[in-house]
Amino acid sequence: MATVALQFEDDQILVASSRAVGNREQIQNLFSIELNGDRESAAKELETELAKHGLSRSEVIIVVSRANVEMRELTIPPAPDEEVPDMVRFMARNEFASLNENWALDYLPMTGDSTTQRTVLATGISAELQNQFKAIVEPAGLKIKHIVLRPFALIDLIRSKLAHGQCKLLVDPNGDQTDMTIVDGDALITTRTVRMPTSDDANRRADSMLSEVKRTLASSRKTLGSRKVTEVLIMGTASQHKMLEGNLRGQLELNVEFVSALDHASVESTLTTPENEERYASLIGSLVRHHSANSHTVDFVNPRRPVIVKKDYSKWYLYAGAALAASLLVIAVCWWTLSSQSSEIARNQETLDRLIEENKGSNNKPGVDQILGEISKVDDWKASGINWLEEIYQYSERALTPDDVIVDLFDAAAGLRADSVPTILINTRLTEVQKESELIESLAQRPFEVKFTRGTVDSLDKDYPLTDTLRIQIPQNKREKVKEYDRLAREYLQKVNAIRLGKSPSGKSPSAEPVKSESP
Repeated sequence: MATVALQFEDDQILVASSRAVGNREQIQNLFSIELNGDRESAAKELETELAKHGLSRSEVIIVVSRANVEMRELTIPPAPDEEVPDMVRFMARNEFASLNENWALDYLPMTGDSTTQRTVLATGISAELQNQFKAIVEPAGLKIKHIVLRPFALIDLIRSKLAHGQCKLLVDPNGDQTDMTIVDGDALITTRTVRMPTSDDANRRADSMLSEVKRTLASSRKTLGSRKVTEVLIMGTASQHKMLEGNLRGQLELNVEFVSALDHASVESTLTTPENEERYASLIGSLVRHHSANSHTVDFVNPRRPVIVKKDYSKWYLYAGAALAASLLVIAVCWWTLSSQSSEIARNQETLDRLIEENKGSNNKPGVDQILGEISKVDDWKASGINWLEEIYQYSERALTPDDVIVDLFDAAAGLRADSVPTILINTRLTEVQKESELIESLAQRPFEVKFTRGTVDSLDKDYPLTDTLRIQIPQNKREKVKEYDRLAREYLQKVNAIRLGKSPSGKSPSAEPVKSESP
């Protein structure tokens, strides 16, 4: 099933989709939907575009900007882990300007544990903004599974470039908004969203961006303490931010590296890369996190909730009693089964001993070995037997007409030994030499092994002057072929008769005589 990530802008919706391939995500689509009307028309356009890409009825992740939420760093007193969510919400009511019961609130633990003061990064999103998302997404047949923050989604995408103990500034240009996030390793220290008008020229935009970088670094000094930002990671290409790169290296003495979003995710070969692909970085990062084993760092749909700890041992007593009863039942069933099987084994052994004695035979009854030996002899006789009537018929069908050949002797012998080859000896008289080859060729089609011996020439007999001897043998390896040939010939004659009588091959016609056909 595909997963869709959405990012709502003033005039468009950015869309990314992926599907699970093994234990990794694979990006399928990256595209944008232009908006030209109210929420109802936006929902319709979203439904139409997703249907074109085969993404209807998908799960949805919505990525929101830092500018759309309220974020505060809170310090809470020592408390057990199960009490922290309630304490964060209680303190957030006093610290947040507009937080109420309808807001979705989540937090990220930063420092401390249950025995010391803790620092958490609390984040809230208004119910009004959530309803705006639902008004567009749900009519399109989609279900919101996660609402995540853009800076955290970007961190999830480029986590391989972040190392513990290294402070870096992440610059994520996104239309007229740019996220600037400072991280220590993959831990977020601070983040802010600044507006950069797209109408500004490159020089002015680079100067504005440099000023905002300076403000971001200045505002984080207290939080960073002795740590120092040494590198800037910019989403995009060097050609897009050439002047900004020069300013950062020259004025602030910071290393600069440009990052491509698609280099950090598995991508389908058919994916069409859109313009300004860096705008989709956070969407791709949210999909990467979704398909991993870890939950999203901040999720307004599935926030951290109080852990309810119950110590009720009654169920354990119930489980122990059930386990004991089941054990006794298993033991009883096993004992009964073993007893039954032992009795059956004894009865079967007695029957086996009796049958073994019977198979050995007695004075009144032959044994199995004797019977099998006699049957084997009968089988051998049947296997080597020859149907001489069939062979005579086949010779009659295949021999030449009486005008060409006359038979003086037809001698057939099977032989007394099991390995003897059945042989037919025929003395013939022929009208001319050419008839010899015709006769031999016709007989060999049976298949017979025909050996030809030419005899004398009787000059007084003008009609049949040639005397020949034909020796026809049926070897053992060809007898099965002969039997199969006879079966096919009989089936052929049945079909010919049925067709000539106007019946199906299996039909009968009592009023008509079957037509005899020559053997194939």
